Amino acid sequence: MIRTTKLMTLCAFVFGLSFATTAFAACNSGCFSRCQTAAINQCLADGGGDDCYTDVTYYHCYRNCGCIIP
Repeated sequence: MIRTTKLMTLCAFVFGLSFATTAFAACNSGCFSRCQTAAINQCLADGGGDDCYTDVTYYHCYRNCGCIIP
């Protein structure tokens, strides 16, 4: 029983790790970086200050560049 539980735990861990790796690899990091920089620069130009560096400023970049984890 304990051996089966350990095996199932290992399988679940490996599946989760492979799923997360695939989701991360699907993200176009160059696209995301350019989009993030452009969004922050636009926010700063609009007078946003330190709030421009929060995720809310560039949340649309995740979807536009394929960085959404399913």
